[in-house]
Amino acid sequence: MKNYKLFAILLLAGAITSCKTTAVLTETFESDVVGSLPVMNISGAPAGDEVVYEPVLTPRLKVTTSTNSAGQKALTFSQAAATGLTAHNQFLSFRGISTNFTKPLWFSFIGTLSGSGSDLMIDIADGSAGLIARMYFRNNGDVELERSLAGTPAELIGNIPLGTIHTIVFTLDMNKKSFNLTIFKSVGNIIVKDHPLLLENPLAYANPANPQISFRFDEANYDTRKYVIESVSISRKQP
Repeated sequence: MKNYKLFAILLLAGAITSCKTTAVLTETFESDVVGSLPVMNISGAPAGDEVVYEPVLTPRLKVTTSTNSAGQKALTFSQAAATGLTAHNQFLSFRGISTNFTKPLWFSFIGTLSGSGSDLMIDIADGSAGLIARMYFRNNGDVELERSLAGTPAELIGNIPLGTIHTIVFTLDMNKKSFNLTIFKSVGNIIVKDHPLLLENPLAYANPANPQISFRFDEANYDTRKYVIESVSISRKQP
């Protein structure tokens, strides 16, 4: 837990102090109102980053007090009952400002998954049609990465026990056609190096791009299933 807390402090401090020149998205939910929906236009620098979700998803979203950081806020994304859900409107996305996609980027977020229910799918993308990485949190805590979009079975990379707070960092290097992934947790960090992009050709991605992190549960309803997001960051500077 000490390692997590230290990294979280460094991560947030780096995002705040460097936001004028390097931040692509910075969301800590501190400007939101507890009990309400997250504000789509994120306050503070950088100007233009946003939280994106369809109205049908509102029963699943609520700003809450953080149970891990006293006096701070978080966003609870649950698998509560919601009507009108389709395959395309179930994404909670954090979309950054326009940036040069040929330079290294760091995508990071802090969260805790709890309850039983459907898998949580997490996408890292260019904000258009370019999917960089797709990760799954399975019901038993297993973490898997897609190897390709051609139906190849996903790759098991580790396990995060339910209720375990964790910090996830994707490091994208478009010039190397790969990304690194590190998941920091209290016991046994998960590390993946030089993982190929889901779209192998770098020219398949938009540039400039609006980098994006997206979370998705399916339409099924499981009252206890939720992912509590403490913060989200996309930056051109290593945290």
